[in-house]
Amino acid sequence: MAGPVVLLGADPSDASPGVLAATLAGRAVLILPTAAAFTHPKRAAERAGAWLDAHGVAHDTALVLNRRDAGDPDVIALATRAGAYLLTDGTAMHARSVLKGTPLWEAMCVAHGAGAAMVGAGGGAIVLADPMVDERGGGLTLGLGLLGHLAILAGHDRWPAHMVRRMRDLAGPDIPVVTVAANAALVCEADAWHAEGDVDVHLGGKPVDLAAISSR
Repeated sequence: MAGPVVLLGADPSDASPGVLAATLAGRAVLILPTAAAFTHPKRAAERAGAWLDAHGVAHDTALVLNRRDAGDPDVIALATRAGAYLLTDGTAMHARSVLKGTPLWEAMCVAHGAGAAMVGAGGGAIVLADPMVDERGGGLTLGLGLLGHLAILAGHDRWPAHMVRRMRDLAGPDIPVVTVAANAALVCEADAWHAEGDVDVHLGGKPVDLAAISSR
């Protein structure tokens, strides 16, 4: 059975929902600051590592910043041994360009299918869906596709309101759009979805309940 998926509005912090620590307990986490490649990825990894340390969670870091890194056998070996992955906040478009179609992403998907947890924060959450929100203007583009037929706008409370409205409208009547606030989480576990904190679902530009994504 596939492992749990946790979508956070922002990187882990003291304000993160309790579900995150519960999901990662007992797992060895691999931190991937790929989305933060242009905004101090080492700092992003260190912040995530400090949070994991505070919660007694073992972790390692892979500074996967380009496609060459995503094909490194040592990195793939790390990913294969991990029990969870944490994709930090940053630019979803860059994370997609680095990971999509690479041996690393394939290894992560295989491990997730066997039970490893997948955690995305901010841009690291946005990129997991397909379609994916284009942060440059609120349109939709291709994502990594771990979550299909679903668009995620993580940390939407940091986005201009007109961009959020545009993205919801562009998604049309068939693609649910889920907005996750900075201190909230959307979780899929055992094929069931639940939310902690400020999480909204829109379909066709109108608010709907979480059941709209139950079969996604």
